[in-house]
This record gives sequence, structure tokens and C-alpha cells, in this order.
Amino acid sequence: MSDPKLKFKEETPRSKTRSPPKKSMAEQAVPKKKKLKLDADKAAEKAQHLRFGKADLTVEESRHLSKAQKREMYAAALAQAAVHREADRYEEDNVGVQALNEGSKTAERLPALGKSRYAQKLKKQKKLQKPVQRPERNAGEEPPQHDTGSHPLSRTKQRRRNQHRAQAAAQAGKQTARAVQSAGVAEKVKTLTASAAQGSTALIKSNAHLFVALGVLAVLLLLLLSGFSSCGVLFSGGTQVSGQVFYTAEDEDIRGAEQDYKELERKLQQKIARTPLDNPGYHEYQYHLDPIQHDPWQLTSFLTTLYDDYTRSEVQAKLQEVFKKQYKRTTWVEVQIRYKTVWMVDPITMIPYPVQIPYEYRIFHTKLENKGLETVIRGELNEDQWKRYKIFQDTLGGRPYLFNGGLPPGGSDSSGEAGIDYQVPAEALTDSEFAAIYKEAQKYVGTPYVWGGSTPKTGFDCSGYVCWVYNQNGYNVGRTTAEGLWQKSQHIREAEAKPGDLVFFEGTYDTPGKSHVGIYLGNGMMVSAGDPIKYANIHSSYWQKHLAGFGRLSK
Repeated sequence: MSDPKLKFKEETPRSKTRSPPKKSMAEQAVPKKKKLKLDADKAAEKAQHLRFGKADLTVEESRHLSKAQKREMYAAALAQAAVHREADRYEEDNVGVQALNEGSKTAERLPALGKSRYAQKLKKQKKLQKPVQRPERNAGEEPPQHDTGSHPLSRTKQRRRNQHRAQAAAQAGKQTARAVQSAGVAEKVKTLTASAAQGSTALIKSNAHLFVALGVLAVLLLLLLSGFSSCGVLFSGGTQVSGQVFYTAEDEDIRGAEQDYKELERKLQQKIARTPLDNPGYHEYQYHLDPIQHDPWQLTSFLTTLYDDYTRSEVQAKLQEVFKKQYKRTTWVEVQIRYKTVWMVDPITMIPYPVQIPYEYRIFHTKLENKGLETVIRGELNEDQWKRYKIFQDTLGGRPYLFNGGLPPGGSDSSGEAGIDYQVPAEALTDSEFAAIYKEAQKYVGTPYVWGGSTPKTGFDCSGYVCWVYNQNGYNVGRTTAEGLWQKSQHIREAEAKPGDLVFFEGTYDTPGKSHVGIYLGNGMMVSAGDPIKYANIHSSYWQKHLAGFGRLSK
């Protein structure tokens, strides 16, 4: 038997993945001396580790991770870093964001906590493991063959440790993603808004001169708009009140529509005048008539409110509709039993004698009610349209020249004559009734003319002035026009007129019936509401040609 040959096998260096030998308890009790680290040492040490969230892996350990595990750990680390940056940025402004930040940090500590628990478990397992007893070899025995690689148990532990780290990092990434998602749309909006605000601030700072110029331009624009607003620009919900303050239709169309409406009034006047011819056979015809008149400015403002830039032909139907609402004519017949004296002759004595014979006395009544154009207009317009209508009335549509022929600047007194400084004779004031009327009338001499005015507070037009004076002295004439006062008064000749009666004129402006009224003072003088309220001679060249008659009111 040949001698066994000694076999020498070159020992290869083992991989350095095995954990270092555990130190004795005495060695562990000795505190380590802390060594000051330079910045270069810290950088070198940091380069030896890869950070995934809160878990540190060495280069050697990272080699045992799969690509999927590395991607999950990188994604978790990026998500955690993004959450920290945004949450730390706004945690002072929002308590909810601060809570989100704390939650994400807690989720990140989970891998480290799992890692520490796993390390404790490994330590317990090592304590339970018994040291391996190597058997003694004889001199002739060959040394036992050992695997040159790392110990299988060590490799298994290392793989498990790496897997646990990867799983913990992936779990932390998922929890962080869920936390970010749970923050909701509101947090995203806040983040975007804050970013936009910072961007806007930087833009404004870098272009300060440009924004100052824009601010000045905006202020000028607001001042311009407020100037229009002071002229009556109004806006509201629903139907908007336009800022328009001028009539938009052509002058020809505006005046044409006004002429058409006056033509309707003229035909109504003619129809009333033909009453005896259209209804013959009555003993008497009585009239109860409101004046037939309207304010052309009201009609034009109304049509402009409804149609803006209208034409004459477009508004014909509306003119007919409004006219029927403004004027209402009614007629009725009154039958009275009256007696007439008939002379009879006695056939015997042949002496005549009177006999009272009853008979029917038939009276035909005609009543005309004028509701007032503006009353009708108010019912036709809603609130916004009414505001716009009032704007046109205040500004006269920017065309005060339109109806100077219809209503002169001095109202129904278009004489243009200055007032006369007149003193009523003392003998005229001996009549107590006239003295009271004159005392009230004299108070307002010099007051400016106001169309439609009927009180000292609003001012007066000619009929409003007369109605006010007489109503204050026990007369019940109400508020009517010059034509209305003519209808209420007893018509007398100029020779019969005395101080305190009324004097009427026609044709002082384009309206049917009586157009002007004044209080007669005697001696051919009157006081009336021109512009202003003044004294005038009724036989001057102007007033003489318009003189229509005299009337006397009764209480």
C-alpha cells in the first residue's frame, strides 16, 4: 500500500459577506472612543451607502436586490422626499398638511422599526445556536473539505435581510403614496395656488413699472365710468338698465310718432264735438271731459325704453294700444220727467188757461276720462325699464330742442315777455273773497315754471298754480289742466269778468283745447305761471291773439 500523498489545495479567499465575529461581553462593555471625522471621511463613508428612505444599504447589500425591489425603493424614496418638501413648505399655514407630514414620517419609520425587530430576532437565534465542535484528526487524515464560499446560513440570512429591507421600503412608499392621495384635491389646489402666487409676485417685482402703468390706466377707466354713472348709468339683475341716456331714434321718427299720437287725440276731440250730429233727438248734451293732452317727452322716453332705435312705422301698434288705455269715453242717456205749460182755451167761455203737461226730458251725457300718459306708462314697464325711463326724462334724451314747438321753455306762456311790476288797486281788495285769493297767489310770484308742478315744494305750471290757489281758499277743483278748469267754470264775457275770475288762452303751444290759464286781476291784468310766475297784460300783442275767454269758479 503506497503512502498516501499529501494533497495541498490552495485556499481561495472567502467572500466578505459573513458578519464579523461577535465580541465578548467584556469587550462590548468597553466604550468606544469616538473619533472625530473629517468632511472627507464623512463623504467617503456616505459614498459607501445607498439611502432608501430611512434604510441604509451598503453597496454589497444592494447587489442582492432585484431590479423590481430597487425600483420600488427608489420610488418610495422619491415620494417621501416630495411629500417632505411640500408639507414642510406649508405646514405653518395648514394644520392638516402638518398632520399629513407627521403621518408620512411615521410611515417612513416603519421599515427601520421592522429592521430593528428583525435584528433582535437574529440575535436570539444566534444565542440558541451551539458552537460547532470540530473532531480531532489523526496525523494521517486529510483535512476536511470546506466550501470556499460563504456559509449557506449566512447567505440565507443576508438574502432575507435584503428582502425585508426591500419590502419595508416598498411598504413605506405605498403608505406615503396613499397619504399623499388622501390629502385630496384641496391640498393640490392650495399647492398650485401658492406656487402661482409666488410666480405672480416674482413677475410683479420684475415688471413693477409695467403694473404701475396698468394700475393708473385702470383708475382712469373707473373714473370715466363713474362719470357716466353720475348721469344715470344703472345696472341690475334680470333686464339690465342700459347706461344709454340719449334718444337713439332719428329726429324725424321721434317727431313723426309724436304727430301720430296727437292725430289720435285730434280725432277723439272731433268725435266728441260731433256728438249732437251722431246722436240727434236729445233735448240736451252734457259733457264731462278730462283734458285731451299728453307730454311728448313722456311718450318719446317710453318708446325709446321699449324699442331703442325705433322708426315711426314700427311703433304704430303700440301708439294705438297706449292711446286706448289713456283715454276712456263713455256715453249714457238720462231721462227726466219735466213739465211744460200749455195754454188751453175753454170752449164755453173761450178764455185761455195754462195747463202743466209732463213729458220726458232726454239728456245725452258724454264722459271722457284721461288716466294720464305716465300712469299708463308705469303699468307697461317693469322696475328696470322704469328706471331707464326716468333717466330719459331727467336728461330729455339729450335733445331738448325736439319739442320746443310743443312745449316752450316758459311752459304754456311762450310770450317771452318780462313780468310787469304791477300793484293791484286798493278798491279791488275790498272784496274779501278776491283779497284772500290774491294774497295766496302773490306768495309765489317769481317762482320758476315746472312742467306738471302743482305745489310750492315741486313748483308750478299754469294750471297747477291756479288749482293750488283756489283749493287753498275753499274751492274744490282738484288738480286739472287749463282745459279742465275751463270745463269746471261758468263761461262769461270779458265785460262781466271781475278780479278773481279766470282768463283762458288757446294756441300758446300745440295742444287741443285751452292751453293756458291765469287769474284775472281786473283792468286787463292777470297773474299766471309763465317762467317765472309773473304779471302780464292780457291785451298785449301776444296774449290778445290767443285770448279765448273768461270763466268763473263756484264753491
